[in-house]
Amino acid sequence: METFDELYYREPYTREFDASVVSCEPADEGFAIELDQTAFYPTGGGQPGDRGTLSVGTDEGQVVAHVREAVPGEGAGEVIHLSDISLPVGASVHGCLDWTWRRDNMDAHTGEHIVSGIVHALFGYNNVGFHMGERCIEVDFDGVLTSDDALDVERRANAAIREDVSVEALLPSPAELAEMDYRSKKDHDGQIRVVRIAGVDSCACCGTHVSSTGQVGLIKILRVTTKKKRTRLELLCGRRALEACEAAMAALRDTSNFLTVGDEEVPEAVRRLSTERDDLKHQLKQAGRKQIDQYVATLAPEGSLAVCCLPELDVEDLRYLCEQVLERTDATVCAGISPVEDCPRLAYVIASTDADLRPACKELNRRLDGRGGGKAQLVQGSWASSSDAALTAIRDVLG
Repeated sequence: METFDELYYREPYTREFDASVVSCEPADEGFAIELDQTAFYPTGGGQPGDRGTLSVGTDEGQVVAHVREAVPGEGAGEVIHLSDISLPVGASVHGCLDWTWRRDNMDAHTGEHIVSGIVHALFGYNNVGFHMGERCIEVDFDGVLTSDDALDVERRANAAIREDVSVEALLPSPAELAEMDYRSKKDHDGQIRVVRIAGVDSCACCGTHVSSTGQVGLIKILRVTTKKKRTRLELLCGRRALEACEAAMAALRDTSNFLTVGDEEVPEAVRRLSTERDDLKHQLKQAGRKQIDQYVATLAPEGSLAVCCLPELDVEDLRYLCEQVLERTDATVCAGISPVEDCPRLAYVIASTDADLRPACKELNRRLDGRGGGKAQLVQGSWASSSDAALTAIRDVLG
């Protein structure tokens, strides 16, 4: 449990500090170091722990321990620094935070408050899940938000950033707390810390935040996902949001240059290309069907089995081939196979006018390392086999 008197709470903008080593014990993949004070925020409340270094001066020079994560200890306000090397108990250390990581998390946590406060004010939904990851922030709400709703929330959140209102961390007394209107996901024992963003949000929280909304810089909602009457927003804040927008603009510029159109014309150009592609696919399909028709017109099966091997046909074309053979020849069973360039498997379709093909399909799959199946008079799948081996097996089983 936090005492809220820790250095990372009192002075959240502290990047470097001096302390003494209280304990150092072996831990998984390294050592667990406790200091008499620290600016390293420990993992908790949805916010990742801080990273950085602890340096100790020795006669041989500077010894630097790399802290991969700060985590809560067992006692109140206790922070464990998970380090790659041990440090001597009692040694004076100089701590240095990975400030980019910490500042990203401060921006993110503050941005989450802004978004959650606006969603709660507009729709009455509660934040029921929150995770700050390496890629983005995920926030879950107990209600449905549409894409238009999310866009409205994003615009209001960035308006609050432009207003640059204060972000305060309050430690109200029980009497003061009873008079306050604030969000809280669970009951708390002891002192409650309320983070208040003027006119935007008040929420019980133990994370680190920037001192005003303007310092967040930018909030960008990346994705809206709805499932079982809940909505997850994936968002970025601050530097990460700016870099994502820069990357998106660079991708847009590459696309517009490739299409030789203006940035604003890219959507229409892509739609036009998609339509042209669909038209070409249809024309290719029709041309392929004509080739199949010409092939069937020259086919003269001997007996009731027709075996056809044509390259570069998909399963849909193979079905069409078998249908045409059964309709236009005297064959009662047609097996169509197609080798595909640079593919180790053969596609197959077998059709019949009246016979149950499932036992034969099972036997062919066994012989030819195949997979697939289907209905009594139509089976399909693929075989890990050469064309010659497949043709021989077909004639053995179906001939």
